[in-house]
Amino acid sequence: MALDNNSRRTYNTGSNSALNKLLQHVKTVGGRVMGSAYSRTALRTRIHALIFNHGLPSTFLTLNPADIHSPVALYFAGVKLNLDNVQNEQLMDTYRRAEIIASHPVGTAKFFHLLITNILDTMIMGGVLGRTY
Repeated sequence: MALDNNSRRTYNTGSNSALNKLLQHVKTVGGRVMGSAYSRTALRTRIHALIFNHGLPSTFLTLNPADIHSPVALYFAGVKLNLDNVQNEQLMDTYRRAEIIASHPVGTAKFFHLLITNILDTMIMGGVLGRTY
């Protein structure tokens, strides 16, 4: 009966304290499951708290590394390249590079982690963007 009332949005929060406690526990546990509706709600609450305390952000940074065009990503995928002196002749066509990158997800993840870590260390920790929160 409580499930039917909840699905029809006619649920009365004061009628059943045990059910209220159960729903609160579900929300608490669900907030720790990445990708769930409750975790998104928890992240949204954190963002709102940051905006309330520090004001609206003035800079948005979107990073989208093109790994199939990077010799470093190919190196992490196991292709033997001299990274100090990369020549166009050493690089294969785009389709072959995409195949190599797709078949080496761990190397690609390491490349992504290295690239993003270096960008964030330089831009944020290095002070290029000024004071950040």
